[in-house]
Amino acid sequence: MSESNGFLVLLPGQMIEIPQNSNLSWLRLFYALPRELVEKRPKYLDLPRNIRRVLDDETYRKMLRSDSFLELVWDCYAWAAWQFFQVPGKGGAYQDIPGDGRNYSGDFPLWRMSYLILPHFRNKFEYEMDWSFQNLFAAPPEHEIAWLTYQQFSNLVGNLTDLVVKEQNWQPIIDEIWNKRQPEDYNGRNRVRRDFVRTWTHSRTIPTLSLEELREDGAVSNGNVLYDAADPTADVETKVLEEDRIEGFKRRLNDTDRRILELRMEGFTQQQIADRVGFQVPSAVAKRIRHIANLFDDYVSSN
Repeated sequence: MSESNGFLVLLPGQMIEIPQNSNLSWLRLFYALPRELVEKRPKYLDLPRNIRRVLDDETYRKMLRSDSFLELVWDCYAWAAWQFFQVPGKGGAYQDIPGDGRNYSGDFPLWRMSYLILPHFRNKFEYEMDWSFQNLFAAPPEHEIAWLTYQQFSNLVGNLTDLVVKEQNWQPIIDEIWNKRQPEDYNGRNRVRRDFVRTWTHSRTIPTLSLEELREDGAVSNGNVLYDAADPTADVETKVLEEDRIEGFKRRLNDTDRRILELRMEGFTQQQIADRVGFQVPSAVAKRIRHIANLFDDYVSSN
């Protein structure tokens, strides 16, 4: 299966693709931020909590195209994920990263991992949680997304961080980074720094990457691209797929998936679709829709 090109939304009479390299693809994570963090960039408090209102107004679309939108979302989630990384402590026990996170260098690999975890969060939102773009577009026109509390956001990121670290088998990497840290990784001036200096015995050169370099090349470690930065100059508009392409794609589907696709595009709910195709629960329909989205990516890549 090819890497997903975008998030597919099925609506009455149309299919919409949201490119993963667009700023818009991060809007769902923005809507899960608590007000206390969005207040760090107060202009985004004015961003409508309804995706259709955002896309219908050029002022709001311009806000999404800005670097500051990406920085707000990425920095908030990376900072939150950092709080839940566990590092080896005394006696073999694990602990939170000690000290004030602001005293660690931005080049410290654990800070970089806190940003590399974000695409995994985005996929969790879209494919494993009830917070997908499909649900954003399917909500009533007047519906506004409620703010999460700070505690709800903390619980959310804590759970997601634990899941991703486990699924991606990151803990051995985190352990190795922590056990082989170096003086340049920590900029504090207290006892913690002195303790670190006693154990930092290796030498490592960590290049500083600009946001522009990330957009062009992605984040690279040992020659491997870790993730591609979104391009804020890309249009935030959704891509409405051509009718002939939709029809060509439909012909590739089996009867059940074609029926699900057609019913979803006609506006039927997942429960209504489940009743019509003989599924016992609507979650089975959600699973098939995700499968259809993956098949569509393969179809686009091969045509």
